[in-house]
Amino acid sequence: MIRSNASQKIDNSTRNYIYTGYLTAISGGILGLVMGWDLMKEKRTIRSGEIRFSYSLSDRQHGARILILAGICSIFLLTLTIIALDI
Repeated sequence: MIRSNASQKIDNSTRNYIYTGYLTAISGGILGLVMGWDLMKEKRTIRSGEIRFSYSLSDRQHGARILILAGICSIFLLTLTIIALDI
């Protein structure tokens, strides 16, 4: 099977979006939650009227990981803040 060069080309803007998503998720920001959700759920309508996901399966899996990581880090940082304010 021969693959075209277009399918092998890595989209750098998507990679940068994923890297930024991980960084914002680790910092515990809401932006990480939004970016993870966007990577997972973003859809577009193509000319034929068919609705497809905007990102590839591996990118959507990264989005799920970003979303989970951002949730865990947000809860952790919120807990630390509450503990620090309670003292």
